[in-house]
Amino acid sequence: MNDKHISIKIIEDNDLCISCGSCTHICPFDNIFMEYIEIRGKYDAVVQDEDVCLNCNGMKNCLAVCPSYNVNYEALAFSSENNFLGKIENVYNGYSKNTNSRYKASSGGFIRTLGKELLEKKVIDGIITITHDKGLDYTPKIITDVDMMPTSIYHNINYDNAIELLMNNDGKYLLIGLPCQITSIEQFTEKKKYKYLHERIYAKVTLICGYTFDRTNMEFFESINNFSMDTISYRENGRYRKTRISNYNSSILFDVYNPSTVNENINNALMFDKWMPQKHCLYCVDHMGYCADIVVGDAWQKRYKEDKVGTNIVVTRTKHGDNIVKDLESIFLEEGYLSEIEESQHMYAKPFLGLSIAKENFYKDEFVVKHILSNNEDTDVTFISFSLKDKIKIRFLKRILRKKYFLVAKYIFVLLEFKVIGKRIVKRILGRKI
Repeated sequence: MNDKHISIKIIEDNDLCISCGSCTHICPFDNIFMEYIEIRGKYDAVVQDEDVCLNCNGMKNCLAVCPSYNVNYEALAFSSENNFLGKIENVYNGYSKNTNSRYKASSGGFIRTLGKELLEKKVIDGIITITHDKGLDYTPKIITDVDMMPTSIYHNINYDNAIELLMNNDGKYLLIGLPCQITSIEQFTEKKKYKYLHERIYAKVTLICGYTFDRTNMEFFESINNFSMDTISYRENGRYRKTRISNYNSSILFDVYNPSTVNENINNALMFDKWMPQKHCLYCVDHMGYCADIVVGDAWQKRYKEDKVGTNIVVTRTKHGDNIVKDLESIFLEEGYLSEIEESQHMYAKPFLGLSIAKENFYKDEFVVKHILSNNEDTDVTFISFSLKDKIKIRFLKRILRKKYFLVAKYIFVLLEFKVIGKRIVKRILGRKI
């Protein structure tokens, strides 16, 4: 198969699918579908008949809408502006004036309150966002009740249904997704045949995203704690993350920021380790949602360090998005600054991670995603050097988790992070703030 006829299968084969589903809708032969791949613990776009792809130019179809293949983010969304923060109208900090909504949300309650106000003002006909189905399954639906919206979800979900909802429903919708999901829809709706969908998207809202995990990480958590899990909630009780796993009979709540036992230190650290996410996330350069109208994240700036409930940092990328935010009556807002984006989001404010892995490329024998992003000398973009420990996690420990050798993975992780975990435990014993 020559370059002209390569298909989305190259993404599947190299474990780079982020389950956005755009390729399933763009395929002229209905030859691509989403399938849960047990060994990977995630949904992948699967080619049904490879021979069919010989009659198709994948570069103009499935790969053209894939956020994991050769995306020119600079041309797509002016990402080189503001020292790689992207095109920005304004920066705000704020939270819902409804204390209950603010407390129940992941942080600040901005997105939920935004959706509620737009619905009450009849500006939109609904919100396209993920909602809970069962177990670890969340899929996009059109909702008019913001209480159906989950808090932050950190594991792989199938976003395939979002485009189908846009195509099958007239009206105006607030579209909520992760940066890669919004990018895929942006590329899809730029196709001449589907440009009409722009009219159905009132605004695109994305969350600042570091990474998401395979479901294998959640299965590890379940196994290590000897608990049969039906649901998981990653954010509870205000600003500082608490994870709850539940079934019909009981639940267990874990303090992620201040674990109290040795096991909690180890289990939480392995489950949320930044080198253990989906493989695409390791190549990602778009943590800040370049294609959105409004970008929302946690305000982790120093000036909010005493805030126990939650405050959002809000970045508007378009004039339309900025006007929406300025017109909100149910959100308390104050001026923010460009410097606060980097202060608040640390490494996710710039595409260091994706650029460095693409550059260093220790997946020597595999297809490398080619994100095009300029690296001019007049910018201060730097590259991360990977330690041996990082590489062991990415190349070896991840495979052990996927094979569900959970105890083995736990012990290897303890050896790799013995110094860090030991330090946290000692500080806890001494009663100091971690």
